[in-house]
Amino acid sequence: MKHDLATKNRVGRPKGSNKKERLAEIMPVARRLFAEKGFAQTTFKDVGSQLGISHAALYSYFTSKKELYCACVAQTQNLLFPFVVEALQMQVSLRQRISYVLLAIAAEHDKDSSITGLLAAVPIEMRRHPELVEGLLAEDNLIMSGLEALFDEAKAAGEIKSEACAQDLIAAVLGGGVGVALFQYGMQSADLTKTMRVFIQLLEAELFNDAAASE
Repeated sequence: MKHDLATKNRVGRPKGSNKKERLAEIMPVARRLFAEKGFAQTTFKDVGSQLGISHAALYSYFTSKKELYCACVAQTQNLLFPFVVEALQMQVSLRQRISYVLLAIAAEHDKDSSITGLLAAVPIEMRRHPELVEGLLAEDNLIMSGLEALFDEAKAAGEIKSEACAQDLIAAVLGGGVGVALFQYGMQSADLTKTMRVFIQLLEAELFNDAAASE
């Protein structure tokens, strides 16, 4: 998704309003509503009510609910992308990079769990609402591209035994992390970081005591 979330200037925006500041207010509210209620059940009226403005005023910034949803997804991905960039720049093993990314995402979840609620539901929303597919896939997914680079580099360095492609490796490893985050979101847990450390122990084969199991 592109970093530039601004929409074109439209007639009807309140005079004297600062678009950047208003978007900074709109996006977190819309993200939380989309995360909690889903795309179908969230309306401009809901978002406007939470912001204390009329739903008509939102059309000064977004032409449709679809545009608002896609902008929320892009903005949320952009919150996490810097952690992938940092991992790419680290001179450490893929295992350490994965741990860093998972814990960084968990920390962001602990600040605002709607991040998980929104992003984890995107594949389901795309299946339920095909009209979203074009808007969500029209641009490059920066996070996925960065992660593919991490796994391809690790495979080339001989860190990975599996012959699976980078996309399948990401789906299995980080998909598991997303599942942990989504479970914690559903349980309304306030400490995903603690649980993610357990998941990392599982990935690193440090969770089980093999010696005790053999006795």
